[in-house]
Amino acid sequence: MISINTVRNSVLFILNKSNRGYIGVEEFNYFCQLSQLEIFENLFEQYNKQINKDNKRLTGTEYANLPKNIREQIDAFAAYSTPSNFTFDEITGLWSYIDADLYRAEGLSLVNIDTDKYVDVEEVLKSQLNILKNNANTVPSLLFPVYVRLGESFKVSPEVPVGYNLELFYIRKPKDPKWTYTNVGGNPMYNPSALDKQDIELHPSQLVPLVTKILGYAGLSIRENEVEQFANSEEVKDFQMKQ
Repeated sequence: MISINTVRNSVLFILNKSNRGYIGVEEFNYFCQLSQLEIFENLFEQYNKQINKDNKRLTGTEYANLPKNIREQIDAFAAYSTPSNFTFDEITGLWSYIDADLYRAEGLSLVNIDTDKYVDVEEVLKSQLNILKNNANTVPSLLFPVYVRLGESFKVSPEVPVGYNLELFYIRKPKDPKWTYTNVGGNPMYNPSALDKQDIELHPSQLVPLVTKILGYAGLSIRENEVEQFANSEEVKDFQMKQ
């Protein structure tokens, strides 16, 4: 976690130090949301690059094990669904994940309610499902179930019988950051006790890239080319350090 107030103070300090302007609370929260999501999505690309380097023996171990470090940052968003997360449509035969926090589905399981035993459901291509069903040797069963993905819905074969639930292992979306405040003399004052306050969910190591990205959006908002150029130069430095 990164304190939303630390981020706001950092951004305002850099802007005010050079008299470059001011961004309002709503703008700041929106820029935080965009910046956090951009960094979050980039973690998957970084992880892929580091895995490729690891396969070529170009990464280190222990604290220098970059694939592990990035994976741990992604794992902070790993979650399991509950039965209430799913609805079933008897007409289409689709199980739909109804919460809005789904980012990537990583694994689906059949859960026997009585025995609490789990069976992994294998994802197959849509073009493969009928082929599997029509072959006596590969027809899906409760021991070897399969599914196809349709948006945020899942078609499971065989049909999920009574006494079973579906459990989804997934990567959720980051929660939208929100700097909460009370109005004091016409000025917003930080209110950390507000129920809707939301800190940045990224790893603390992402503080500098996050502030840099917010400054980039702020530069566009207040039309200060130097702020935008500063942010872009810091982005380039950060990118070069990761290569």
